[in-house]
Amino acid sequence: MHKRTVRCGLKLCLSNLLSIFLFVAFATADDFSQDDRCYLSNGGSSETFTVKEDLPVGSLIGTLPIPGDPSKDGDIELTLTSEHSPVGIQESTKNLILKQALDKEGVSGLASVLVDVACSKKETDDPSITIPVRIIVTDANDNAPMFVGAPYSVNISEVTVVGSTVIQGIKAVDKDQYGPFSTVEYFVDEGPYSHLLAFESSLEGHVILTSALDFETLPNFTVTIKAKDQGTPPQVSVTTLTVWIQDADDQNPRFLAESYKAILPERPISGTPLSISPSSIKAVDPDEGIQAAIQYTFNSESAEHELFEINRRTGQVTIRKTLPEDLRLPITLVVKATQMDNKDRYSLTTLTIESDNIAPTELKFTQTDYVTTALESAPVGQVVITVQTTKPNDKHVRLQLLDHPSEEFAIQNTGEIIIAKPLDYEKRTFYSLRVVASDGKTSDVARVNVTIMNVNDNDPTFVQSQYNFLVKHADVRIASLIGTIEVSDGDVNDTIELTVKGPHARVFSITNKGELRVRNLEFLNASTCHIIVVATDNGVPPRQSSVLVTVQFPEDVAQSSVFKIKKSDSSLLLMIVFGVLLGTLIIVIITLTIYILKTKQYRDRIPSVVSSNGTPMANKMATYISGGTLTSNNNNKPQGGQGANTIEHPSGVENPVFNMPDHNHQGTLHRGQLPPAPSEVSAWQGNGTLRGDDHHMGTFTTRPGSGLSNGKVQNIYWPNGSIPRRVKKLSWEDEQPNRTELDPDVSVTPLSKTCNDRLKQPGLTVYF
Repeated sequence: MHKRTVRCGLKLCLSNLLSIFLFVAFATADDFSQDDRCYLSNGGSSETFTVKEDLPVGSLIGTLPIPGDPSKDGDIELTLTSEHSPVGIQESTKNLILKQALDKEGVSGLASVLVDVACSKKETDDPSITIPVRIIVTDANDNAPMFVGAPYSVNISEVTVVGSTVIQGIKAVDKDQYGPFSTVEYFVDEGPYSHLLAFESSLEGHVILTSALDFETLPNFTVTIKAKDQGTPPQVSVTTLTVWIQDADDQNPRFLAESYKAILPERPISGTPLSISPSSIKAVDPDEGIQAAIQYTFNSESAEHELFEINRRTGQVTIRKTLPEDLRLPITLVVKATQMDNKDRYSLTTLTIESDNIAPTELKFTQTDYVTTALESAPVGQVVITVQTTKPNDKHVRLQLLDHPSEEFAIQNTGEIIIAKPLDYEKRTFYSLRVVASDGKTSDVARVNVTIMNVNDNDPTFVQSQYNFLVKHADVRIASLIGTIEVSDGDVNDTIELTVKGPHARVFSITNKGELRVRNLEFLNASTCHIIVVATDNGVPPRQSSVLVTVQFPEDVAQSSVFKIKKSDSSLLLMIVFGVLLGTLIIVIITLTIYILKTKQYRDRIPSVVSSNGTPMANKMATYISGGTLTSNNNNKPQGGQGANTIEHPSGVENPVFNMPDHNHQGTLHRGQLPPAPSEVSAWQGNGTLRGDDHHMGTFTTRPGSGLSNGKVQNIYWPNGSIPRRVKKLSWEDEQPNRTELDPDVSVTPLSKTCNDRLKQPGLTVYF
């Protein structure tokens, strides 16, 4: 029994221990899990709300984005760390409520709010979490313009010139934040006297006279002046301007000019006098009997008047201080001319000061319309045109393009309109842009028209990258259509010219419409033809592109074309050979003709030989010497009565062909020698021998019927004309050197002594 009790107690103890362990484990897991009831849902550490300054007190500012529930039965509690906070927490909610008025300007309320919200977790000992909350206050048009120094009053003479400045001190200040809510415009409200005065510019408080005054009918009048800001709806303030007209019955001083104008010098420094036109400032008293002295002053104490100084006696205006760089010109100064004896008698005029270097006050474009052109190939960033305003150096001027959703152009503050995106003539050829210039107070609009110029920037494009045509019919003729090649050009109004190139280009022709046709089948030497079609546009400069075209012909068409080509080639070859032979023959004929003509001319130049009695001489003869002497006949005997004369031959014979001696022959033979006449045979010696003067002797042949006597050759004469002028000798001695002499009249070959006996043998020498 005891053991049983102990066993049960042990089981109960283990069960309790297990329960305690599980409870502790779950509690620990809960402790380690993140409790985000007081954390912002966006993961930030602070929260910001934006509200307008005109938000009424008690209005909802915003709701804190935290997961916890701040209701009575919720799991968190929200409180503000400051008791005097301008913001409250709506009960049992996460809403923030405005408790104090707001004011962006910080005059009648808070300009900004920063509070801390404490979030506490209920039923835990965890410390509270602080959430910083910032409330940004934005501006609202909650302030109306307030006039400074109102109401206004001014005295003017009844003779004041229309257009003169009546008063310059009108000013209204708007306490709203800088911008449209604080930009003030001035107007003269409609009334019985509103036609007498007007503001020179709606943004400035300069009142000018718009109608003549008359003291007798209207000694003074009052107008209502309105100041309005540019909010929506605008805030308006009004005041009055009372104008007292001075009686001119006593003739107040009168200026010589209605108004004056001065141009600032290029370097305006202190003490520099101004050049005033149309004349120097001067006023006179029209009362001729008084002619009171006049003094000059500025009728204002504004900041602009302090920059200049006027001489009281002469009216000369000089620069008093260095002019600020941001000085807005022109400036209108009111000059007062007062009689020194009566200060109530004075007159006013205006001095307008301008500068050629400083832009005028009113912002305007120098042109209302700009026209320009741009090439479609112009790069991004290129300047198209520059627009100019009357304030080129004003940093407050901003330029903007309107009516330009595609944004191909952009404008810079310098006025340069540049290309922002690539242009395309094929998509758009004209742009009309509006340019707006604004300096925060005034604005102006100009129109810019841009015409896009076309550029040849696209190559001709073929529809296919390669063309293949198959000719199925064998009946292919000239001009047969093979196929159509389609090509296009991305440039507008470009025309395309197609040409065929390649080894088989002579077989085909192509039109500009892309029709590929057969031109000549004689040049078809294969069944597969490869050609290149080139497309050229007419742009400047022209652009080209090409495509490969393959044409497959039937085999029988290709073979028949090859046979025609071979046949035509054979005929062509025969014609070429015949032409070469004919040309060679013509050249030979011309050469022979020239040779014959030259030979004939040479023969005609040889002189004829006559004797002393006028009869032709006998032909030259050849003397063949066998015994070494030559016996003359009685007819040729010299007058000395001597007997037969003999010639002693030298040891050799001179060869007239090669002009060299031949020792194998005797006697002398000279080219062109003639036989001596009977009266000239003085060289014969008395012993029957002839002097060996080779230059005066000739060779002789025997006459017909003569012969050899005592081994000596008698003088033989051939009949005249029996031997031609040129004789070709054929003999066995032709092969021996220096054995032949050609003479224009007779060709002979003298023989040596050993050959003398051969003369008796007929047929040894043949002459023809």
